[in-house]
Amino acid sequence: MLAKKHKDPRKEKRRDFRKGIKSVHFNKESKTARKDDYRKYRTQMKRIMRSGQYELLRGYQRTSGWLTW
Repeated sequence: MLAKKHKDPRKEKRRDFRKGIKSVHFNKESKTARKDDYRKYRTQMKRIMRSGQYELLRGYQRTSGWLTW
């Protein structure tokens, strides 16, 4: 029988949402933050295409999670 996994409150306190745990992911974003950012980009580009403003379309810059700001 599988044991239930409980959340570790200490781990939650050390976590910064976009960067994950600092000791593990030095200067990298968490996977959920990267996925949310890419979904936001796709939604924005779909809206621009539907409105017909094709000159505003831009490519997505993949950074593989490395923070660029």
